[in-house]
Amino acid sequence: MRLSFLRLQNFRQHADTQIEFQPGLTGIIGPNGAGKSTILEAIAWAIYGSSAARGTNDTLRFVRAGTRSRVAVELGFELGGHAYRVVRTPNQAEVFLDGGIAPVAATLGGVSAYLQGRLGMARDEFFNTYFTGQKELQFLAAMGAVDRGRFLSHVLGYERLREAQDLVRSRRNELRHEVRALRAALPNREAILAERAGAEQRVAGALRGLADAETDRVAAANAAANLAPRWAEAQTARERFRELAHRVEAAEHDRATAQREVLRIQGELDSIASAEAELAPLHAQLVPLLGLIAETEHLDGLARTEERRKVLVRQLEDLDVELAQRRDRLSKLDQAPELVRQIGAELEALRAARERLENELETLKSAWLKDQQDAQTKLQRYREEGAALKEQMQQVRRLGAEGPCPTCGRPLGRDYERLLGELNGQWTAVVQDGKWWKHRHDQLAAKPDEVKRLEAEMAAQTAQIDERARKHVRCEAAVQERATLQGELNDRVARRVELARQITELPTGYDPERHRAARAELQALRVTETRAARLEATVARRDVLERDREQARAREAAAATRSTATAAERDALGFSEPAFLALQEEQAAATRRLHGVEIRVTELRGVLAAAEQARTAAERAEAELAERMRQVELREDEQRYHDELDSALSTLRNELNNHVRPELAELASNFLTELTDGRYTSLEIDEQYNILVLDEGEEKPVISGGEEDVTNLVLRLAMSQMIAERAGHPLSLLILDEVFGSLDVARRDNVVQLLHRLQDQFDQVILITHIDGIRESLDQVLRVEFDERTGASRVVDESPGGGDPFWEPELAAD
Repeated sequence: MRLSFLRLQNFRQHADTQIEFQPGLTGIIGPNGAGKSTILEAIAWAIYGSSAARGTNDTLRFVRAGTRSRVAVELGFELGGHAYRVVRTPNQAEVFLDGGIAPVAATLGGVSAYLQGRLGMARDEFFNTYFTGQKELQFLAAMGAVDRGRFLSHVLGYERLREAQDLVRSRRNELRHEVRALRAALPNREAILAERAGAEQRVAGALRGLADAETDRVAAANAAANLAPRWAEAQTARERFRELAHRVEAAEHDRATAQREVLRIQGELDSIASAEAELAPLHAQLVPLLGLIAETEHLDGLARTEERRKVLVRQLEDLDVELAQRRDRLSKLDQAPELVRQIGAELEALRAARERLENELETLKSAWLKDQQDAQTKLQRYREEGAALKEQMQQVRRLGAEGPCPTCGRPLGRDYERLLGELNGQWTAVVQDGKWWKHRHDQLAAKPDEVKRLEAEMAAQTAQIDERARKHVRCEAAVQERATLQGELNDRVARRVELARQITELPTGYDPERHRAARAELQALRVTETRAARLEATVARRDVLERDREQARAREAAAATRSTATAAERDALGFSEPAFLALQEEQAAATRRLHGVEIRVTELRGVLAAAEQARTAAERAEAELAERMRQVELREDEQRYHDELDSALSTLRNELNNHVRPELAELASNFLTELTDGRYTSLEIDEQYNILVLDEGEEKPVISGGEEDVTNLVLRLAMSQMIAERAGHPLSLLILDEVFGSLDVARRDNVVQLLHRLQDQFDQVILITHIDGIRESLDQVLRVEFDERTGASRVVDESPGGGDPFWEPELAAD
């Protein structure tokens, strides 16, 4: 794997950073906190997503970026002869292959899974292979024997065997508990067999009882069937008898109803004869009715006219009172027009006088303000001149006689004292003039007495004008009111003339006593008229009532005939109620016998069903017992399988751990031989994972600091190569993050030179450090710095040979 380029957009403190990686030894240099490690985080985030980033997606965004600004990382790398380009945002990810325009994977999880499959490494394996973190070159020396073995097993992937073995043991314990629980829950087999035998006996007994009950049911059903025809005939005869008896009763009811109707009609005809006798004298009493109606209507009209006269008279009296009030008000408003003219003239004179005062006051204020501004301007000018002269004197004193002349620039020499005297005299004069103008400025700060007097006169005249204006408005309103009142007075005079005319034209001669008497006589005749009308209506019904009487007599005769015929038919049936009741009791007894037998059959069927259910339950319990026994046997077999698997995994782990040390020592020895030019050719790792350097086959008891650095480096490289080989990829990339720790300059330079000599094995080595002194030994130098003004990190290419700086917003702006 070889990195090609990386671009960060609003990622952490990188607002917009682009890096092009070159082969060889590349250094990413910058102070702590500048954003160097963020570059590694961005590479891992592009490949493996959120699991490789610190915090959450919300913390990835550049703090000064807008909430809608895009957060993205774009990574390009080469692997297995193909070029990959990864674009990832918090919500989307895509992978493009060999410059294609269509993505080969396009979801967050899909991109991570795709790249993990191509690399053949999970995230932890990727970091343990290509990355070496801070101080990891000395990590094995700082660990104990157990920790060294555990660490190597973890980075080489053997730790997953332990995790698998833990799962096997956990499942084995679960199976052991399940077997115990299943055996404890097994039912008693003898009890189940006894229950099944009892159920079989109950089924046989129920079948025998049911057969006897079925025989009894058939006999009872036959007896009920033999009685059924006689019972049906008796029910038919009884229904016919009851029907005919009901018809006789209905005919008798109709005859009685017709008899009552004949008697009622005869009574009404007798009442009509009495009404005819009463009606004749009533007609004589109603002769004067029409004349009395006409008289009453005439008197009603005169009464309405009299009421109208009273209303008009009251309106006339009210109008006379109102006319008197309006004439009195008009007399009081006669002087209003003259007052309007007089007060208007006074207002004009007062306003002209106030305008003259305003002009005079404006002239005085303008002069006062002009003097005040002139004094302020001159005072400020003298202050500035004094300050300039004072500063010039101080400068001359500070520079001394050898200082330059402020005018010509030549050294002052003997003119030093003269120049100071002249400057001091000028400064004293400016101070005296300034004091006079300060006094003059303070005098002009207060308002002049003449201005105050004119302002007081202006206020007094304004108050007088306001008072006259209000009075003028009131007089104008009075003039308007006078005109309105005069028009209203004319209208009311015309209204009075009209009222007097209407009163004169109304008719007279109304007699209230005669009106009351006529109304009483008319009311009495109306009662007589109502009584006569009712009697006439009664007499008019004579013909209808006589016809209804004949019809009622005919209905009475028909009902009597119908009753006699129906009674004869009823008697001919020969029906006997006691005989029917005896047969009914016989039928009920047969039905009860049949019903009792059927109930017994049903009960026995229920007993049989219960016995069969108990037998089925016993059989099911027996089958469940067999199934549970089978489950116990299956889990015991699985438990034995997990015991064997646990033992096999333990053996495999021991064998792998025994092979790790020789293989790792062989790879490290190859690197050691190449890095030391054959000075040392062999390195061993003992059972305690201690590192032993051999010199001509003998253990070297003491090694120098530089030799220790070389030993740690080759061990870390050997580990990385072992992991890469297990993933199926050649190891071409190595990223070292702050690996120098507290090494001195000599040992640090030694490590850098050793890395240069490994370029045949590692096509691309990236060093991330805050140490600036190694830049001369690097093939590519990328400087990372933090801009306090923009709050963003920036990356600049400072490689030997003077390459163009990478594109940055700040550089583009410059």
